[in-house]
Amino acid sequence: MEATMKLGLVLASLLVSTAAYAQAPGDGDEGTGAPGMVAPVAAPVVVVPPPPVRRWSIGLGFGSMGLHPHDAPDGTQDTQFGIGQLAVRYLAGRHLEIELTLGGGREKLEDGSQGDREVNEGVLAARYRFSPGQRWNWWLMFGMGSLGVTRHDATKDEKDAASQSTMQFGVGLERRWTRFALQLELRAVGVKANDTATMPVKGTVTDAGGTTTMPIPPPEPDTTTSLGNGNGMAGGQMVLSGNYYF
Repeated sequence: MEATMKLGLVLASLLVSTAAYAQAPGDGDEGTGAPGMVAPVAAPVVVVPPPPVRRWSIGLGFGSMGLHPHDAPDGTQDTQFGIGQLAVRYLAGRHLEIELTLGGGREKLEDGSQGDREVNEGVLAARYRFSPGQRWNWWLMFGMGSLGVTRHDATKDEKDAASQSTMQFGVGLERRWTRFALQLELRAVGVKANDTATMPVKGTVTDAGGTTTMPIPPPEPDTTTSLGNGNGMAGGQMVLSGNYYF
């Protein structure tokens, strides 16, 4: 009988210990971590918006232009000009950029002094940019506009009369930072013959029979200041510029 009572007491002690362990803090349905610890919470995902696309830019550059008459491609009649350039550009698409450039400058002689002639041009061009938005970018361009060579002291009317159609092809390279960029561009320049140099103009002639209208031969070209004598020109230009995006 005494042995049976001892066995009952041992079994009762085991049941109490098992129940106490099952109800220990941290082991219930309230959590799976160790006592006193909080379950980790996932950090929120922060979405950074892309930088704004800067479509407009303005550039200031300087460089050189060489021109010769179409009938003298051997370089014996090359004329060099030092030029400055202002450009306004608009990014119409991811790769396509529209550009308007105005430029001009004085003739540079072999001894480094300035000559009597100057060149002026205005060109509307399209650029295809291969790596837009990257630090290094390059492009191909095609443009059309007007170009004229006159005396440096010519009047506005004389400059307008000397303007000839120009077609230009080029390639360029850009190193860009956030808003500022350096650009180097090379262009091949072709200038159409000036039709006004050979087209007869109409004038009035008074004779005994009255006043009549008849063609008057154009004046001889000024060979001291003109290039190609109205027969067209060809050459190239190189411009290094700083460009600001906004």
